[in-house]
Amino acid sequence: MNEAAGNDGKDAHRLVLRGALATGAGFLVKLGARLGFLLIAGRLFGAAAFGAYSIGVAAVESGVGLAGLSLRKVIFQLLDANAAAGKRPATHVVADAGVLVLAASGALALAIMAGTVAVVGRVPVEGAPAALFWLAPMIAGQTLVDVTLAASRWRHAIRYEVVGRSIVEPYTQFAVATAGWWAGVPGWALIAGYWAGNITVNAYALLGLRRCFGNLDLRSYRPERRRLVGTARGLAPNTATEVLGGVYTRADLYIVGALLGARWAGVYSMAQQLRTPLRQVRQSFDGLLVPLVARTLAERGPAATARAIAATVRLLVAVQMPILLAIVTVGRPLLGAFGPGFERGYPALILLAAAEALQGSLGLGDLLFVYLLPGAGLRLAAIAFVTGIVLALLLVPPLGIAGAAAAMLVATVCQAALRRWTLSARLAHRVPVAFGAPPVLAGLAALAATLMLYRPLATTRFAPGDAAVLAAGLGLYALLLALWMRWSGERLSITGLSPG
Repeated sequence: MNEAAGNDGKDAHRLVLRGALATGAGFLVKLGARLGFLLIAGRLFGAAAFGAYSIGVAAVESGVGLAGLSLRKVIFQLLDANAAAGKRPATHVVADAGVLVLAASGALALAIMAGTVAVVGRVPVEGAPAALFWLAPMIAGQTLVDVTLAASRWRHAIRYEVVGRSIVEPYTQFAVATAGWWAGVPGWALIAGYWAGNITVNAYALLGLRRCFGNLDLRSYRPERRRLVGTARGLAPNTATEVLGGVYTRADLYIVGALLGARWAGVYSMAQQLRTPLRQVRQSFDGLLVPLVARTLAERGPAATARAIAATVRLLVAVQMPILLAIVTVGRPLLGAFGPGFERGYPALILLAAAEALQGSLGLGDLLFVYLLPGAGLRLAAIAFVTGIVLALLLVPPLGIAGAAAAMLVATVCQAALRRWTLSARLAHRVPVAFGAPPVLAGLAALAATLMLYRPLATTRFAPGDAAVLAAGLGLYALLLALWMRWSGERLSITGLSPG
């Protein structure tokens, strides 16, 4: 590697790491609101009400995969191409994306609301149908904020994503839901909180867009039907992949709700919420990693990009392992803290956490499919989707919510294996798994030592020694990882990305 490339790699590492640290700090701030929200949802509203609300939110988030048209990732490629051509203001590309997602979101929301009324026979006022009906319009809000925040990240401005998603949205949601409970309208408090959080974060994201781009030039913007249709057609394979991925990651909750009822859906949803820190580790890196991967592919090709992704995988795994250790150690009493009965989701939590860690790290290889092989990415997503659904339908009746989580883990493992085989066969490049082995081995050794001192199934409440055992396990993990770096001379760093 020449000196310029080496300096570029260091610049990219600093850029991604700075963005990850900023986003991670934001997630810690967000965690306060999230835990507060889960506490009031679990203790004040109960498992059944929380389950109904969770089903509605899951439907909205699945709808975002369809109505979002994969633009939260592909918009970087569109903006880069437009900058190279120099024919239109960048804000007009963002406006095109906004028009597309709002049109798709409006149509989808109307379809969901009409379908809910047709099934219930009237406008629903309680339970999962009411949550589904009244939350459906928020598909438009979520897709629009994804586009505006992504456009800000293209300008390397991560702060609007951090503040908007970590402070503005969750704390507004928490405040409004709590106020709704005390005002005596518990049936609508959770829904009102979701609306309020989404509206405020959209306003903040638009403010950030204006600050990043200055004059938005919207007066001169004219949507052109031919251009919009052409863009939408080009997005079709990645959109289909997003849809399958969105439904797949929430299908287990739908199946639990359908087969076991709203109460078990609430318990399962709480377990899903507690594996969220693992997802947020990946999202912390995605903020600036995704646009830099798109740029690296354009400038250096798939081989160099695959090596850069491999280095990122190792760093991600190193950050994920302490979280997994904490989930295994104190996950059961933590679930119990949110209300009676939630601790029964502990086995599902462990399986869900393992699946999330695997997808969050090795799933970085999906970025190569987004930009190079969208059709192949769609086929892999379809295989994972069918595998997860079939296994969940088979395993939930005998195993309950643990069966749903096991189905997701097996499907994730299958997808990871197929991803590596496809990249090797189609591009002669793949993300090396061995890069992530040292932190995995250090984490497993620390976990084994921790479980010799602690029995997580033996308690549903926090004991005085829990924190000490967890601290000892984390300390052992850090020690083993430091010894490996000293012995091997390796470092946990991101190399090979073009900073732009």
